[in-house]
Amino acid sequence: MHNINTTQKIFLITTIVFFVAQLFVNSNLSPLGTQLQNLNSEKEYLVEVNNNINEQLAKLNSIVVVKELAQKQLNFDKGSAQSTLYIQADNVLAER
Repeated sequence: MHNINTTQKIFLITTIVFFVAQLFVNSNLSPLGTQLQNLNSEKEYLVEVNNNINEQLAKLNSIVVVKELAQKQLNFDKGSAQSTLYIQADNVLAER
């Protein structure tokens, strides 16, 4: 009977130590889980902002690429800007 009593004591002490350890671990992990959730939300927001910035950069770069292609392949020159002249006269007629 003495062995059963010792075995029960060891089991009881082990169970108590296990539950105390679980409480300690959970009390430390709970704030970390909340912090992780907040950081994930911030990360998702920053990824969305980054995607928007990349989209804007792509649009701006596409305009630059079009200008460069126009200059190189179509011989458009920045210095030779075209101008439009408007004449306001009643007696001027366009010919066909």
